[in-house]
Amino acid sequence: MTSPELDRRPIRILIVDDDPMATAGITALLNTAEDLLIVGSRSDGSHVVEAVRQLAPDVVLCDVRMPVMDGVSVVRALRAHAATPAVLMMTAFDEDGRVLDAVAAGAAGFLLKDEDPYRIVNAVRHVAAGDSEFSPRAARQLTQWVQDSRTADARRDAMEKLAQLTAREHEFALALVTGASDAELAAQFFVAETTVKSALAGIKTKWGIRNRTQLAVVVARSGLA
Repeated sequence: MTSPELDRRPIRILIVDDDPMATAGITALLNTAEDLLIVGSRSDGSHVVEAVRQLAPDVVLCDVRMPVMDGVSVVRALRAHAATPAVLMMTAFDEDGRVLDAVAAGAAGFLLKDEDPYRIVNAVRHVAAGDSEFSPRAARQLTQWVQDSRTADARRDAMEKLAQLTAREHEFALALVTGASDAELAAQFFVAETTVKSALAGIKTKWGIRNRTQLAVVVARSGLA
C-alpha cells in the first residue's frame, strides 16, 4: 500500500524553453498549484537528458523549437532511457506541424502556449498520472496540421486502422479528435467513464500506439473527423 506521504508527493516538473519570458510565465503559473513543484529549467534541449538524470522530474514541459536540439529530438532522446518522464509539448498557435513528429516519437500530448491557465495546470496532472492531453484548441490545430501534411498512403493506412474497430470504438475515436476528455465523451454518449477508458485502451492496443494524441492523429489522417 502506498504511504500517505508518497500520496502527497508533489509532481516534479522540468521546464525546457529557450524563451526566458515563457519560462518565467509557466513557472509563475505552476507555482500557484500546491501539488506541482518546478525542479528546474533548461533553455536548450541538449541539456535535458542530463537534467532528467539529476532532477528526476515526473513531467517535462518542452517547447517545440529550440536552438541546438529541438523538442522532437528531446522526446526521442528521452525515449532511449528507461526511467522516462512524461513529455508535454508546448507550442505557439502559429507553430507548424513539427509537433506531429514529437507525438509520433512518444510525447504525451501538447498544448498551445496561450491556453487557459487552468487547463495547463490540469494537463500536467493528467500526463503525470499516465494519461495524454491535448485541448480542444490544440485539437483543431492538430487536425489542421495533419490535413495539410496528409498523403494518400497515410489516409489509406488510417482508414484500414479504423476498419479494425467495433462500432462503439469507431464512435469514440472520431469524437476524440475534438479534444474531449474521457468524462466529456462519457456524457456525450451516455455511458460510464470506465466504458470510454476501456474502449480507448482497446483501440490503442489494436493500433499499437501509446496515447490518445497519437490516436487523434490517425483519425485526423482518415479525413473522417
